[in-house]
Amino acid sequence: MTAALEWTFNPWRDRPLASVTAAVLGLAGCVVVATLGESAVVTLGLCLAVLGSLSPLLSPARCRADEEGVSRRGPFGLQRRAWNELRRCAERPGGLLVSPYARPHWLDAYRGLLLPLPHRDRDALMAELRTRMKRHGC
Repeated sequence: MTAALEWTFNPWRDRPLASVTAAVLGLAGCVVVATLGESAVVTLGLCLAVLGSLSPLLSPARCRADEEGVSRRGPFGLQRRAWNELRRCAERPGGLLVSPYARPHWLDAYRGLLLPLPHRDRDALMAELRTRMKRHGC
């Protein structure tokens, strides 16, 4: 049995320009929402929705690959995919995409899971992930 592989991804460290841009756009979106003249509850809800859509660029993620599958913990909880659910694993500039579809599919953005990889450990992590993916048929 192989030990679990865990890593963290902090977008403020690994992609600072993208994180600053997301923070500025989030603030601008909240200002626009605030000028709509809606109630405080609606304004707060819409502002949280704007910031939530930008959360991958604003908040850290903790990722894990173990014998059961892969997971990513972020501000909205844990997303987990079992190895037997995965048909394709594809390297992306931002990390590793695991998908239930054998070929690229328009639903990859919704049903797939992107495991972000930090720049400093990317090669070593990717080598270990390739070994695990091969072992589980992904």
